[in-house]
Amino acid sequence: MQPAPDPRYETSEDGTIVLEPESDVRDRRRAGMAVFAVAALLCLVAVGLSGYAWQLLKQKEKLQSDVAGLEHSRDEAQKRVAALVEENGQEQTRSLKATTERDELQAALAATSAKLAEMQDAGEAMGARLAEFNAMKAKFQRMIDSGTLDITFRRGRMIVELPAAVLFDSGSAELSEAGSDAVIRLAKILRNVPRHRFLVGGHTDNVPAVKEYKSNWDLSAARAVRVTESLTRHGVTPTRLVIAGYAEFDPIAINSTDTGRQKNRRIEIILEPYVEQKVVESLFAKKKAPASK
Repeated sequence: MQPAPDPRYETSEDGTIVLEPESDVRDRRRAGMAVFAVAALLCLVAVGLSGYAWQLLKQKEKLQSDVAGLEHSRDEAQKRVAALVEENGQEQTRSLKATTERDELQAALAATSAKLAEMQDAGEAMGARLAEFNAMKAKFQRMIDSGTLDITFRRGRMIVELPAAVLFDSGSAELSEAGSDAVIRLAKILRNVPRHRFLVGGHTDNVPAVKEYKSNWDLSAARAVRVTESLTRHGVTPTRLVIAGYAEFDPIAINSTDTGRQKNRRIEIILEPYVEQKVVESLFAKKKAPASK
């Protein structure tokens, strides 16, 4: 094995060994060192780039993780916003429903209060009418006890009822002596009853009237006229009296028996209802009140 040639020597064409100049040797060494330095630098650069690339990779991964976290937070925030919007809508619906129910309850309460006030007014009016009824009954008690008349309530009105047999002979419209006496006593009481007007109504059974009268209308009206004339002669103001003939068309008993027909033949003094002025004004005020919006 031959040794490596020394770079400091060269062989000429004739085989003579020529020594290379020292300057060339130095230049070659410098060039080698430069190459080595460049190579070393490149190695360092490569190592540095590798480290930088690794850092960039880590930063990328961190950024991706952060982006994923932010996207998750965004999605959660959107879900929460959607939930809040839905909850707000439900709350508004509940609030609207509660407001509607409150308004309905207030309207119902107002209607109940108004109805209660009306019932209280009606109760007071009924109490007043009951007291008046009892007072009237007390005034007529002797005549009631004697069977001359009776006091009843029908169709919301107070009625003084006198049997025709007490006032008239059969088939007649002229007052008998007992009938005249009864009407005189009746007049004394009625003329002291304040505020009311009186409707004097004649009633018959369903048996046809005698030939003297065309119909039971004529007979019932004629009897009412006679009682009214007697009342005015004995102090009852004529402007407080009204006459009506009902014939057989307002019975209080059946006409198929003698007892029923006897009850239906009668004179009624009907006290027209009296309503306090303040009650009337209150009713008209309610009608004129504007409807609530």
